Amino acid sequence: MLNKLKTIVALVILTLGLFGCKSKKDLDKSERSDFSSLEYKTFSSSKATFNIVQGQSSFKVNGSIRIRKDSMIMISVQPFLGMEVARAILTNDNLVILDRFHKKYFTSTFEEMSNIIGIQVNYHIFQSILTNELFVYDKKAPKLSDFKEAKVMELTMLQYNKGKIVQEFTVDSKYRVQSASIMADGQSYSLRWNYSKFNALENGYFFPHQTGFSLNDGNQTNQLDIEYKKIDINKELNFDGTIPSSYTAVTFDELMNMMN
Repeated sequence: MLNKLKTIVALVILTLGLFGCKSKKDLDKSERSDFSSLEYKTFSSSKATFNIVQGQSSFKVNGSIRIRKDSMIMISVQPFLGMEVARAILTNDNLVILDRFHKKYFTSTFEEMSNIIGIQVNYHIFQSILTNELFVYDKKAPKLSDFKEAKVMELTMLQYNKGKIVQEFTVDSKYRVQSASIMADGQSYSLRWNYSKFNALENGYFFPHQTGFSLNDGNQTNQLDIEYKKIDINKELNFDGTIPSSYTAVTFDELMNMMN
């Protein structure tokens, strides 16, 4: 059971961040997008389910997700009656993973993480995927003119190519993302995700309550489904990014070994 929990933590973090690419310049927060998206200051789901499918086996645990827009993401895994076993904290600058079982932690700037895994990662991509926002890897706010566009029945296919990165989105008539994929030339990795169970939130905005990910590393495909049982927006939330003084720092390789 413990190994399965570790696998969930690893996949949640690495799947969402794998292709979080960015240009050498900082993303401009003043840019405006052509596409509609959920308006919020805070986003939270205190009742989320993480489901992993590996080969013929599958397993799930409960958890929670909190987002303070453009500031912090907190993902908590809580399989046993609300007892937290792992927490991931993302800010604009860095990533922290707490292993509650072993009282260990890993911390890294996104620049350091990019050097470790060979692919640049950033906060904006995590936030966009979790909140059903259309994005391109090197801009804060994409324009319709950035994409090649094709109509397919009632849906629209959008493609963004730059450098070695290829992004594809399927959107509805209001340009809400239904499914997406991202891959890089010369690499065996590909990430695909889709949104389902669109239901109205308290502000009337239709938002997907389920996101399914498929990560292929060239050898096998791992699947991760995140289902939001309850979503709150603009709720006062506590974001505790503190690393307990009793915890011991580990390297990325040591963290991955513990999660295998």
